[in-house]
Order: sequence, then structure tokens, then C-alpha cells
Amino acid sequence: MAGVYNFQVNQRVRIKTASEGNHKPPTESVKGALGTIAPQMTDDWAGTLLELDSGTIVTYYVVIDGGATELIAADWLERASAGE
Repeated sequence: MAGVYNFQVNQRVRIKTASEGNHKPPTESVKGALGTIAPQMTDDWAGTLLELDSGTIVTYYVVIDGGATELIAADWLERASAGE
């Protein structure tokens, strides 16, 4: 399953305040906040035993502006606007 990772390390993101999904939501205090995708393993494991099943929601470690780090599902993240 190539291309399952929608965000890259050091990319700026905004944590959504609501999501249609219920996968690994952020804590209430960081909803709407800005952050940066933290360094993590985002290799493409297609064709191996580590390949993600179709429909698996990817999670990311996000360093929230202010210093806290949270594990958040991709359906709670969106790209930050330019300059944010």
C-alpha cells in the first residue's frame, strides 16, 4: 500500500477541533493547535509483513507548539496554512 503516509517529518500541521473518525484523538487541550510532525519511522513497507492493512488509519507523533508531544491519528490532522 504505497503512499499511506500523508504527512512528512518536520511538516507543520493543525490539529482539527473535530473529526468524523474516532481514531486516536488528541487531548482536548490541543484541539485547534499548531504542531510539527516529529521524527518517526514512515518507511513504505509495501510487500512485507510490516505493510499496513488497507483502511488502517496512520498515527503520527506531533510536537505541539509549546513542547508537548502527542500520538494523533491522521484523520485529526490537516496541513497548516502557509506561514503558520
